Amino acid sequence: MNEMAKGNVEAMVEASRIAAKGLETLGQEMAEYGRKSFEHATATAKTLASVKSPTEFMKLQSDFVRQSFDSFVAEASKTTEMMIKLAGDAAQPISNRVAVAADKVKTVA
Repeated sequence: MNEMAKGNVEAMVEASRIAAKGLETLGQEMAEYGRKSFEHATATAKTLASVKSPTEFMKLQSDFVRQSFDSFVAEASKTTEMMIKLAGDAAQPISNRVAVAADKVKTVA
């Protein structure tokens, strides 16, 4: 029983380590996306401030909105994929322990 409990604790620690590392990576990705978005918005604002006609202003603004939306959709998709992978990776050590427990139950029964 002690060996089983020790294995369970080790699996939880490993799952926590994987989750923490994955969340750190996810946070870095989100910070990078935020930085790039801010830089793009700043550059666009400077460009919009120097336009000469309402038509040019509307075109630039429309392009900015379209690019921002496309970038957001791509980033949301990427983030979702990363989170799904992280969930699977973090659950793996616990899943392995469940398999070990099931094997022990079969052996005892």
